[in-house]
Parts: sequence; C-alpha cells; structure tokens
Amino acid sequence: MVVISTEPDRFQKLEALSTMATDDVLGRPDPVSQFRRDLRPASDGRTYRDPYSRPEKNPMPGIYKASIPGGGTIPLMRTMFTDFCMMDCHFCPNSHWVPRRRFAYKVDELAKTFAEMAERQMVNGLFLSSGIMGSGASRTTQKMVETVEAIRKRHKFTGYIHLKVMPGTSQDIVEAAHRLGTRLSVNIETPTDPGLQQLSPMKDLKRGILDQMSWIDRMAKAKTGETVGQATQMIVGAAEESDADILGRITQLYGDWRLKRVYYVPFRPVRYTPMEEHTPTPSEREYRLYQMDWLKRVYRFENSEIGLAFDSRGLLDLDQDPKTVIALENPEMFPVDINSADLPTLLRTPGIGPISADRIMRQRRRFTISSWQDLKTMGVVPKKARGFVVMPGHRPEPARQLRLELLGHTEPRSSVDLVDVKREATKSSGVSSAPKPTGAHGDCAGRDSCAGCPMFGSPGHPGGSPLSVGSPTVREKVLA
Repeated sequence: MVVISTEPDRFQKLEALSTMATDDVLGRPDPVSQFRRDLRPASDGRTYRDPYSRPEKNPMPGIYKASIPGGGTIPLMRTMFTDFCMMDCHFCPNSHWVPRRRFAYKVDELAKTFAEMAERQMVNGLFLSSGIMGSGASRTTQKMVETVEAIRKRHKFTGYIHLKVMPGTSQDIVEAAHRLGTRLSVNIETPTDPGLQQLSPMKDLKRGILDQMSWIDRMAKAKTGETVGQATQMIVGAAEESDADILGRITQLYGDWRLKRVYYVPFRPVRYTPMEEHTPTPSEREYRLYQMDWLKRVYRFENSEIGLAFDSRGLLDLDQDPKTVIALENPEMFPVDINSADLPTLLRTPGIGPISADRIMRQRRRFTISSWQDLKTMGVVPKKARGFVVMPGHRPEPARQLRLELLGHTEPRSSVDLVDVKREATKSSGVSSAPKPTGAHGDCAGRDSCAGCPMFGSPGHPGGSPLSVGSPTVREKVLA
C-alpha cells in the first residue's frame, strides 16, 4: 500500500525527495548510502555508477552542483515535488511497482524551503521534478508551476529555475510553466516509440512528449515567457536501443526544436520493478554517448561522419572515443599539417577541440607551431593528437598503420584487451614486444611518436594508457 506522508517536516522531505529513492527502502532513506555511492564493479569487468551519486556533485542532501558552460559549477536545489507516481515505468524506483513510503511537499512549504536556502546562499537556482500524482500529469505540473510562481513573486527570486513538465500535460499548463521557468524539459526516456511502449506502456510518445516539446519550442520562438531553452533525458540501455537510434532522435531534437541538451542516464535495475533482472548499462556507454553528442551539437559533424564510429549493431566502441574511431576510418585525411590545415580539418583531428583549434588558427599567423608544449598550452591533448598531426620535428606513423594497430579487432574489447591488440600488431610487423633498456622508457628512446611502440600503455609510459575501466562518468565533460 502506498502512503503519502504529511508527518515529516520540510527538511526531512528535502532529504527524502532530493534524489530518486533507493529501490529497497520502505522507510526513511539513509542519506549516507543514498548520496555517497561510488562506482561499483560488476562480474563483467565493467563499472556502474548510480545517476547523480558523485560526492563532489552532491555536498549535502538537496544540493547538486551543476556544470555550467565555460567551466565551473552552480549549486542548485535539486528535488522532487513528490515521489508518488501513478505511472508504470518498468525501470523507475518511483513507479507504482515499488512498495515503500512516499513523500510530498505542499506548495508553500517547498517555496519557503528554497527561499531560505537561497537567502543563506546555499543555492543559486532550482531543479524541480516530480512523480505523477493520482490526479494526473496536468494537475501535478500545475502544482509545480504554483510553487515556482510563489518563488518568483512572493519570494522575489529571479534566478535560474529548471522545471520538469510531466508527460501528457495540457497545453495551457505548459504555457504557464513557460512563463516562469528558465528551462523546461520533458523526459523522452528512449528514442523510439516501440522502446517507450516497452518501458512505459502508459505513456504516448507523440501526444504525451513530442507535442509538449513542439509547444515549448514554439513559445520560445515567440518569446512569450522566461524560458530560454528546453532539454530532455534518455534512459540508456533499458529498451535495447542502439546508439544509432539515439543519433537519429537527437538529430531531430536538436534540428527541429533546438534543444539545449540531451542528458543520458545509464539504466540501473530496480528491485520490485519488471526490469529488476535486466542487465545494467556500463558507465562507459554513457561516456561515449556524450562524446557523440558533442560531435553532433558542438563540432557539427554530419550523421554520415558519425556513422563511421558505429559497429554492425549500431553501437559505439567502448574502448575508443568516437572521434578517434572516425579519424582512423579516414586514413587518407591524416596526418594533417598543424600549421596549414583549415578549421574543419583541425576540428576532425583527435585531441583538438573548438577552443584549441581557434587558438591554433590565431597563433600560427604570428609564428610557426613546432612543439608539443606549444600545442598543450593551446589546449591540445598530445596523447590523442600525436598520431594525427605533422609539424616541424614531428611526423607520425602513417594513419593507415595506426588504424590497423588500434582497430584491428572486429568485436569490442575491454581496455585491457586493447593493449594486447597493439602489442600483437607490433609483433606482426616484426618489432619485438620485449622492452629494451635504451633510455628512460626503454624502447621509447629516440622515438618521435608513440605509434607502434611496444611499451605503449605500460606504467610510466609518456604516451599514457587507454581509457581505464572505472573512469568516472563525464555527463558534462567537454570532448577534446
């Protein structure tokens, strides 16, 4: 039996509602286990992190440090209006499948709590979500709008507010939300209609989600309210969707409705739900999706280019970032001359991002770039770029050979296996894989490039090592 508690005070509710509830809690959540979870190793060798669980992002219950453009973070009060939900989402700890105690704010109660935290300079903004109460999506969103209205008008807060719109909300309530929120979002959950029917049979992709997105975009273009953009969220790996499916959907979302961001949350099985036995999604897949998203949204790669990063199943390689895979699939394009390449070519070179490319374009008008220290100062990542650029004193192995070494396998490998692939490639080319004491790093002495080096990936090697299993999620990290 589900019970909405009215007994706890508002700060106890903040602790309970400031993150999605755990899957097996029948009483008050334990703040230590709730907010301080870290990476968990699994039997398959991959690592899994609970969404929004990084300690540095969650200094205390109710506060989430969100990344902002240009670096830095902004502390937000992150909470749900209620964790009661009438919906049947097969993956969600707040769905009606999970038997546990539920909590809910009153409008004035939540507005006052936020105002006090803002006055004490604990937070600079609000992220407000909710489950869908029994009265329906429109009524739930209306309660959230009333809360934001109280914050804006009664407590005179003019800063950032990210307001979730519940799937299925009527147009008049969406318009009211648009007048008050800085950013609105409707969670799409999965890129395809069959996938949504598999995960959330009670939801309708067009009438419940896509229509709301189109209304928000139309109102934003007409500038009829405070909203300056919208976002959405996908649960990755729950509906067996491919990364190519996700690319197709974000192409439509960014192109048609100018979404600011798509957030990717790796699926985690939840006790008592129909998907409690479903395999969790590796954190590395989330990492690759954000990199693909940057290639589409920031680097302006065409879909045909990004498609080169997919395998036969439409999935991204978990061991290599998609930009590197794409570069290795275009060996005739590399290496590029760092002192003469045009901007689009620089942006397609691994290790060079928009900021560093702009710096290279400006600096080479004044002097010839001839050292890795110069490039590093400009923001280039030498470990990624070394095999793809030419400059005075440096000429790497041919890109075609580099491709054979890194992508010589046909199936995705673990990062440990990737080192073996490189060593096998050097053996097949007649180069001994045994380290030779010819310098500080053995066989590296006198080399201009890490390409083909049998010591690559070993501890202390100047070229570093591949992405290690267990690297932290990078929801907001910029792809270099």
